Amino acid sequence: MRLRTTAAALAGALALVLPAGAQAFADDGKALNYVYVDQNNTEKNGQLKDMGADKCHALPSAASEVVEAVNETDSVALIFEEADCGGAPVATLQPGEKAGDFHAASVVFQQAHREDQQQADKQQGDKQQKQEQQDDFDSVDDFR
Repeated sequence: MRLRTTAAALAGALALVLPAGAQAFADDGKALNYVYVDQNNTEKNGQLKDMGADKCHALPSAASEVVEAVNETDSVALIFEEADCGGAPVATLQPGEKAGDFHAASVVFQQAHREDQQQADKQQGDKQQKQEQQDDFDSVDDFR
């Protein structure tokens, strides 16, 4: 009887906790979602909503190692290692793109232009084609 009560309590607790975690990034989908490593070497989730174009926004994880960032906005996200958006971006994420393994402290959102998106798509396709060609070349070396 005690086991049944404990199992029911555990199932109830999980039912309350699991949906809340999934809703953390649910919102309206207009955000930069990222996973970063904090000062205690623990991976944490971060989220920054698209708060307007051409403004520098500090990331709450200031200058942390970003494991993965996903741009779920309609804008291009320029991610910087400096807190004041200074220097060259360490990553440029088009809408829907993801990247990782870089230090980041700030981000600027810029309006995505159709031509820029087409050019980015072409560059991505070129990269993929080069990678496939390299993979083909590597596989030939394996048989020699």
